[in-house]
Amino acid sequence: MRRLSLLAFALALTTSALAAQESAPAPAPPYQLVRTLQSLQNEAAAGNRAAHAAQGKLLRDLEQAMAAQPPAVWDDPRNTRAAVQYVLSGGQPGPLAELVKRGEPVGLPKGLAEGALAYVMGDGGQAKALLMPLDPAGLHESLAGHLALVQATLILRDDQKRALQLLDQARLASPGSLVEEGALRRAVFIAAEINDLDRLEKGTAQYMRRFDRSVYAEHFRQSFATGLVRFDIGRDPAKFPKLVATLRAFDREQQRAVLLIIARDALVRGRFEQARLAAEEVARIPGADQATVTRASLYRAASRIGIDRAGGAIDTLRKIDAARLPPEEKDILRTALRVAAEIVDAPAGGAQTPAPGAAAEPADLDPRVKRLLSGAERSLAEAQKLLADPLFTPVRSGDPRP
Repeated sequence: MRRLSLLAFALALTTSALAAQESAPAPAPPYQLVRTLQSLQNEAAAGNRAAHAAQGKLLRDLEQAMAAQPPAVWDDPRNTRAAVQYVLSGGQPGPLAELVKRGEPVGLPKGLAEGALAYVMGDGGQAKALLMPLDPAGLHESLAGHLALVQATLILRDDQKRALQLLDQARLASPGSLVEEGALRRAVFIAAEINDLDRLEKGTAQYMRRFDRSVYAEHFRQSFATGLVRFDIGRDPAKFPKLVATLRAFDREQQRAVLLIIARDALVRGRFEQARLAAEEVARIPGADQATVTRASLYRAASRIGIDRAGGAIDTLRKIDAARLPPEEKDILRTALRVAAEIVDAPAGGAQTPAPGAAAEPADLDPRVKRLLSGAERSLAEAQKLLADPLFTPVRSGDPRP
């Protein structure tokens, strides 16, 4: 009820402000209008989709209302700060650009207004030159979090350690706001990129605890999974339990989806231990449908064919119903069976040679699957060296994980 009342108030305030342009000489001051915008955006971060949907119209209406302000309004620092807030909250640059034309806006540190304009106009170099020397802690609380978030975004690729510090500063300056939500999202992705599992686990848990209902939460989950694959999180088997602990912040279906992405990507890149761990973790999560179970079995068995000379993995591959797999997974199954046949036919020692009459590689084979083939053959060569060693005991199907 409170959120609906806030939305109604926001729309009423904007409507009255626009009506005031026609019937009265003094519309609502910019700082009041932008305060309403901030409240709507914070509601969106808390999961209010109606508030999120209303932002577009409100931003457009505010542009008109701010452009209609009399010049004397901009002698109030609250209003100049509001103009910067408006632009950094998704508003059009016009009102702030007009203000800058008149000179340095009152109450703002030198370079802030011009730097904010450069940032929203896509001029990263100019934005860095003007904004990075500024200290967010020295700004009014209404702008401190916004500036820290923008600064972190500007240096994300150049100085990730400093970017993380700025994101922490943004969160502390704007608790419970869309600024904090955005700062947490960016911090999690940086942690994935630099392979910092401790920070990844902590940041993900914080995000899901504070903003799991955010209108941006689903995008966060999807980007999170992509980031795990892109930045190779969990490649080190010793750190894999940490990754699993991080995923517990998601529901079971989301955990399975992320782990399947990891398992498949690891497999086609020839990282068989990572693929095995991810596939086995999928199998441990109850409630999976048959298609998910089939994919997990495929990834696990394909990851083991280079070392499982006892044949358990090969038998699993042969029993997989290809009809339950999407087309790209059928290519993986076909290639894994081909490599498995070569393993069975290979001599117990020495270099592996192709089996007579082995099926030729299909001309339309996915390039990523070709990497699987190449990786599997390398794994086979390594496995055969181990088989020649009497101290080596192959892992058999059904044995517990080492």
